[in-house]
Amino acid sequence: MVKIQYGDQLVEVENGQTILEVLLHEGHEIPNNCRAGACQSCLMQAIDGEVPAAAQSGLKDTQKSQGYFMACRCQPSSDLKISPLNAEEIFTTATVIERQLLSEDVLRLRLVPEKPFAYRAGQFVTLWNSQKIGRSYSLASVFGVDPFLEFHIRRIDEGRLSPWLHEQIDINDQLQIQPACGDCFYVPENKLQPILLAGTSTGLAPLIGIARDALEQSHEGEIHLLHGALKPAGLYLHNTLLSMAQAYDNFHYHASVLENDHSIAGIGEGSLDEQAMGLLSNPAEWKIYLCGAPEMVNSLKKKIFLAGANMRNIHSDPFIPASKDNQ
Repeated sequence: MVKIQYGDQLVEVENGQTILEVLLHEGHEIPNNCRAGACQSCLMQAIDGEVPAAAQSGLKDTQKSQGYFMACRCQPSSDLKISPLNAEEIFTTATVIERQLLSEDVLRLRLVPEKPFAYRAGQFVTLWNSQKIGRSYSLASVFGVDPFLEFHIRRIDEGRLSPWLHEQIDINDQLQIQPACGDCFYVPENKLQPILLAGTSTGLAPLIGIARDALEQSHEGEIHLLHGALKPAGLYLHNTLLSMAQAYDNFHYHASVLENDHSIAGIGEGSLDEQAMGLLSNPAEWKIYLCGAPEMVNSLKKKIFLAGANMRNIHSDPFIPASKDNQ
């Protein structure tokens, strides 16, 4: 049986168990969120021993070389000596400079970090109101253009963080943030390539960031952004996107809803899948970004791939909910 040394304690890990599961069972308070290797909130460091490759998937090469790994993905096959990262290594303090309701259940939150904070538009950041409660939200801002970090946060009534952000946090309040993660962002490999961005609800946040970033970098190909919602009220940046479409000849905005109450003129009706597939006459030519509910993202990703798109041209960010233990 594999043994893990954590501080002064030596614990045994049974086959199939993760280090996170074992340490939580032993009563240690380990920061964690998705427990799927996406948010990287359970990052730890191996002082001695070999870390499984799966536990370092998605980390930077510099992090891997220093022994960093995600405890939720680490099922060790040999003994390890590990330590948590201290707060200064994990967190950056950020101050709230703006909060605005964009719809009944979507909050725009803008933060300014106390020290330089590098990211790519479309990546996600974990926000914490304590070292125990954190959630990951995608960036709608553009690095080097916006003097703040912008997030669109949908209120989840049973959630542990979004109600606090909606109801309690105020201007000049501070919270802790982790470094940006994710590979769903614009790379100017081919500025003539058409781009499709499709998402529902607050999946719009990373998509509008990616679109703005591409336009800032003088992308010349057609950019089509599709935003889907249940009802027109869910199209929370409708006017902003209409203005973008008027400002840029190569940017096109498509809105669709499943239940149209006709409160907004000129929007489509039907599923986002149908609208996206209707635009992709030759999927192999496109760069594609999909963000939002996992069911939608995974379903549309499969359809687009089967229609002929190259998998390397499909970037996706399914919004993985917090683990059941963290809800």
